Amino acid sequence: MRTARRFVILLALTTLMIALVAACGTKVEKSTLKDATEQSKAEPATRKITDSKGHTVVIPTQAKKIVYTGSDLGDLLALGVKPAGATLGVIAKQVAYPDLLVGIEDIGDVSANLEKVLSLEPDLILMDSGGTYYKSTDYDALNKIAPTVTYDRLPTFERLLVIGDIIGKKQVAEKWIQDFKGKVAGMKGKLTVKEGETATVFIRLGKEFYVMGNSGFSTILYDTLGYKPAPKVKQTLIDKNERFSDVSNEVLPEFAGDYLFVLTDDNEAARAAADSFTNASVFKSLKAVVNKQVYYIPTKWNFDDPITKDRLLDELPKIMK
Repeated sequence: MRTARRFVILLALTTLMIALVAACGTKVEKSTLKDATEQSKAEPATRKITDSKGHTVVIPTQAKKIVYTGSDLGDLLALGVKPAGATLGVIAKQVAYPDLLVGIEDIGDVSANLEKVLSLEPDLILMDSGGTYYKSTDYDALNKIAPTVTYDRLPTFERLLVIGDIIGKKQVAEKWIQDFKGKVAGMKGKLTVKEGETATVFIRLGKEFYVMGNSGFSTILYDTLGYKPAPKVKQTLIDKNERFSDVSNEVLPEFAGDYLFVLTDDNEAARAAADSFTNASVFKSLKAVVNKQVYYIPTKWNFDDPITKDRLLDELPKIMK
């Protein structure tokens, strides 16, 4: 009896062990199938897009090493991306974020530095298709080094979303925009802009003075804080998509708004040029001057990239105090 009972117990234990092993085997198989399914659903390594100049380009879904040509480097930096190389020759001394340029190689003039770009081994090249940064010959040469994508100089938020989509950071772009809008809402309490108040931006370039349209520093006034452009500025520049135009003392009152912002460099030559303009009797008679609503701003704020806009919001209350 005891022998028979032992046999029955041993048989039951053996059956149980087999069942457990089988069950474990099933779990492993399910896990393996799950992993295979997830891999099949993973995003592809590349994708095809059509850029602003109509080029159809196959680009990496998640670019690892980017080279950038353009003046809005802050777009990439705001998305948490530091390019391997960029056209820093001019903007490096002008932007409000020199601390963020550390580690970025200056590729200089693209036409003369293709070897420099090649040495960086990028997997994606971004080209600003507006202004002086785009040349079809440069594009063709760069596209032989790595997939090259052009983009339009759209308003800041639109441009950020386009670039975010190209480099696989669209959600980061959307979050930045929402955070910035929240910051603006808080800032408007410190800078009370009354309904219908107008503002005009002047800039010194060389020895000449110009009035700005809706670009650079002006965008923070018109699009962000809610100032209106002076009617003449709207009619002759903004409505015609002109970035800036020269202005003489004779027509100055026609362009002047309730507030004046004068962009000028900190060097002596710039100050002397500013003085020759601002000391003129016509300038002194302007409503904004009489009301002491004139502000002098360093030219480093004359960019409309996200980093400049964000830092400018912190500075404006001090500037306009």
